[in-house]
Amino acid sequence: MRLVFVLSLALALAPGSALAQRGTKSPNVQSLLKEGKRLYDAGKYREAAETLKQAHEQQPHPRLIYNIAVALEYAGEPREAMTWYRQYVTSSSDETDPALLKNSNRAIDRLRVQLDREDQAQAVADADRKRLEAEADAARRQAEEEQQAARRAEEDSQRQRQAEYDRALKSYQRQRIGAFAVGGVAVLGVGAGVLFGMQARDARDQFDKAATLEAKETNADSTRSKALLADIGFGVGIAGAITAIILYPKEGPPTQGEVRVTLAPRGVGAGMEVHF
Repeated sequence: MRLVFVLSLALALAPGSALAQRGTKSPNVQSLLKEGKRLYDAGKYREAAETLKQAHEQQPHPRLIYNIAVALEYAGEPREAMTWYRQYVTSSSDETDPALLKNSNRAIDRLRVQLDREDQAQAVADADRKRLEAEADAARRQAEEEQQAARRAEEDSQRQRQAEYDRALKSYQRQRIGAFAVGGVAVLGVGAGVLFGMQARDARDQFDKAATLEAKETNADSTRSKALLADIGFGVGIAGAITAIILYPKEGPPTQGEVRVTLAPRGVGAGMEVHF
């Protein structure tokens, strides 16, 4: 679509025009009209529209309104262009052209359809943007909840590992105490065995030296009882020593991240302790 650029002549020479009645041969207006046409022909529609607006401010004319609308439409400003088309359609002037009125009405209908489509597309874009923002917010909240759950799980795991470590350390300490206690009993048993053994030997010597039957019987009973007590002492000592060896931990105190098999401090059996 070309501008109605019979303007230079139509505005300046048309005897019925308002510009002619007001002395429209103003060089300023004419230069603006020529500059507007030059810019339009050069494809600078926005600049052309602004130049024509300046000319219209100095010397209003319906055809300028129409040309401004055309330039704005080509400049990609449909809303502003439709405003100027409507201004041309509603202008009450003898200078309005029926053909331009028809073109303006068609342009208004065309721009209305275009704007409706743009509004619909914008509405869809806004809806998509809001949906994406809502999805992003939901994903962010889910990520935060997962992070919190992971932190809670890690804290629970740390507490559990600490509790397991404390239990293992107490078990190690109990085993050491138990081993030392049983070892002490073993030492006492061996000591008692040695003591009673020596007494049994002395009683045997007394038996050998006894001259009377009664003395021999007395020393024989003493020898048997002392020997029995010595055997019991040695038995307790041996059993205690074996038990102490079994109970005493074969490894050092537990550390974080250690897996070990330990004998149960009570009863019979073994257990596995895992520490992290």
